[in-house]
Amino acid sequence: MTSNELRTSFLEFFKAKDHTIVPSMSLIPKDDPSLLFTNAGMVQFKPLWTGAIPLPYRRATSVQKCLRTPDLDNVGKTRRHLTFFEMLGNFSFGDYFKEEAITWAWEYLLEVLSIDQSKLYVSVYKDDDDAYNVWHKKIGLKPERIFRLGEEHNFWGPAGNSGPCGPCSEIFYDLGEKFSCGQKTCAPGCDCDRFPEIWNLVFPQFDQKVSGKQLPLKNRGIDTGMGFERLATVIQNKNSLFTTDLFCPIVEDISRIRKVKYGKKKDLDIIINVIADHVRALVFAIADGIIPSNEERGYVLRRILRRAVRLSRNLGEEEVFLYRLVPRIVELYQNAYPDITERREEITLVIKSEEERFLTTLEKGLHQFEQICKTRNSISGEEAFKLYDTYGFPIELTQEIAKEKGINVDKKGFMAMLEQARETSKAEAKFTPKGEWIVLSDEKGVFIGYDAIEKETEIIKFNAYEKTLEVVLKESPFYAEAGGQIGDRGEIVSETYKLKVQDTYSFQGMIVCHCKLTQGKFTPGKVVAKVDLKTRKESARAHTATHLLHAALRKILGEHARQEGSFVEPGRFRFDFTHFKPLSDDEISAIENLVNEKVLDNIPIEKFNTTLEKAKRLGAMAIFGEKYGDKVRVVKINDFSIELCAGIHLDNTGEMGLFKIISQEAAAAGIRRVEAIVGLKLFEELRKNEIILKEIANLVGGKNIDLVRWVSDSLQKFKETEKSYRKTLTELARSEAMVLLAKMWEEKSNFVAKELRNYGGQGMRLVADLIREKANNAAGFFYEKTKGKINFLIFVGDELVKKYPADKLLKDVSKILAGGGGGRPHMAEGGGGDPKKVAKAIDFLKNKIK
Repeated sequence: MTSNELRTSFLEFFKAKDHTIVPSMSLIPKDDPSLLFTNAGMVQFKPLWTGAIPLPYRRATSVQKCLRTPDLDNVGKTRRHLTFFEMLGNFSFGDYFKEEAITWAWEYLLEVLSIDQSKLYVSVYKDDDDAYNVWHKKIGLKPERIFRLGEEHNFWGPAGNSGPCGPCSEIFYDLGEKFSCGQKTCAPGCDCDRFPEIWNLVFPQFDQKVSGKQLPLKNRGIDTGMGFERLATVIQNKNSLFTTDLFCPIVEDISRIRKVKYGKKKDLDIIINVIADHVRALVFAIADGIIPSNEERGYVLRRILRRAVRLSRNLGEEEVFLYRLVPRIVELYQNAYPDITERREEITLVIKSEEERFLTTLEKGLHQFEQICKTRNSISGEEAFKLYDTYGFPIELTQEIAKEKGINVDKKGFMAMLEQARETSKAEAKFTPKGEWIVLSDEKGVFIGYDAIEKETEIIKFNAYEKTLEVVLKESPFYAEAGGQIGDRGEIVSETYKLKVQDTYSFQGMIVCHCKLTQGKFTPGKVVAKVDLKTRKESARAHTATHLLHAALRKILGEHARQEGSFVEPGRFRFDFTHFKPLSDDEISAIENLVNEKVLDNIPIEKFNTTLEKAKRLGAMAIFGEKYGDKVRVVKINDFSIELCAGIHLDNTGEMGLFKIISQEAAAAGIRRVEAIVGLKLFEELRKNEIILKEIANLVGGKNIDLVRWVSDSLQKFKETEKSYRKTLTELARSEAMVLLAKMWEEKSNFVAKELRNYGGQGMRLVADLIREKANNAAGFFYEKTKGKINFLIFVGDELVKKYPADKLLKDVSKILAGGGGGRPHMAEGGGGDPKKVAKAIDFLKNKIK
């Protein structure tokens, strides 16, 4: 049975048992800030067990994309660990329970897949007599095939820091003694490869709170998870995940491109396995809109990619090639996940660009690593941070290389420096409720903010902790952060208290207002919810501007310029898009002119709901990485722009005022980022610039002065002054060189050392060059003290270069001074060392060259 047939057979089996087939959710968990990635099939169903939202169905089945990284070091080495994997699952929400779940699992494995029953063993939670009795009395398994295991093995969840959890029952497949660890205790639950778990039947009975307290679930049920790749290994009778039809074509491509043979050397096989796994994970993550970066999910993705790049160097030629595996992966999964076919070009571009970017610094980084390791058996936090910040080495990559060499890494010191250097990202600032939810109504709450900014309503759920309140309203005019647009602010007022709404976000299907109590004493009940109209309007201006900008980019730069992400706040936004080089001044002007032309045309903006199919027929653009249901909202600006978007927008483009791009930068390899301002924020910026210009004019001669001419004249004068300075410095250096040469001849020495105060690097080089011209056998050491550190220079004449190259001498001196630097054989420069050790460095050089 092929993997595609296996996937279909699972879904059809449970469909026949009245389960609704639910598509896989994105690898970016929706409404769950406690998770970085979707890591299990049950993640999208969390609110259904807790009762946070009405049940759309009682039974469901899915094949869920998952990504996990805790076992990254084991990927490729064992036959069961992967970074990206698919999870087959069937789910019950207040419907069937243990007996049906166990019976149907056994039926599918034996009757549909025809798995040999003698190869199967099961486990149950140590105290779960109900599950044990179903296996023993109903299924008919003998006691010796049923294992009672503890919480570590047979109690699952929650996914994240809160949510559904409960005891579970696992089904194991016996691969035989050749895969055993050889221990007498080897049995299901052992860490070796003999008994891989192929299906986990979880019985969610509890709702675990952030505090760790477990309460009965409102809708207890079933959550099963079966590793698709593991099952394929069993069904296709393979010894490894990487020899199934899910990986074999990728492995063959790697072997062909790198001209190596798979299956001959274990170490080589592991590298090929890791690359195949990591690139597959990259393809699916990028398809869901995660771009390699230095923050959160992007950081994990960059770590995975760079790990694959480093390992690929062991296969021979040092050239980019990971991106060449994308077409094969897309081909393998195009039937199950057609969206990756649509994203093939973007995925390929991102991987290729990021790979090229890393290869440019990898060699230098590895050289720096080797230099560090020459003198000691540990890497400091500062050195690890330099490898990260300068050469792009994730700390995990540094640790991995260090482990291979038996070297320790000060990760704690690294993390301290990273925390100091990194600004707190917007994503890290999201609110995650910490207290317990008080449920006053089973209603979910609805959003009415498209039509109203003020509403008399009531509080149906709240969560109070640390003088903070998380509030859910029956009818909420507050827009929850989504699609890059920040959540609404405002206030919630009752007769006895007032709450300041600082942010609004989605959490497990609920619209949650993050509030501070500013007046009175909080008691739930009837309230009036008011959105801050000024900030809402400014956010709408910025959001509508992103649509106009997106359309303008595609018209001026080309169809390849697709949105890769955005962040929208009142009057300001950043916008990421695929493009290969910085925008020129002419391109920026053309983009600004086109957007502002549409603003001044005062075009009505249409906003309407329709089906996804109809929206696509209208030509509506879907944003990279976003997932859409059958019902969607369309935002249409004449025939200029039409996109799927659930955000807050203006009623016509004229309300935006004006649009201005204020900066651009590289967001990631192959991804450009522009930042722009609109509306009142732009007016404030223009006024601020006007004030600055007036102040400059006053400083240089009054309001009637021509500033451009003044700056031009000043630059010319500066160049003349700089020319005069260089001439004076050259004369000073010549005099200094003559004095030092005379001293060397007088003392019959070919080595000179001196502190050259206020010469700077340029002056010290001039003196050194002049001495080298006159004395081929001379060598010297010049230094200058600055702010408790020193800058220094070593030079050697042509006769000494081969025997005493300056760049090598500098390395020895740097060790003495605790500094660093580099250069060429005839001259090298360094800095940052300890001035107190200068005498020691000079003695070393005298003795060395003598």
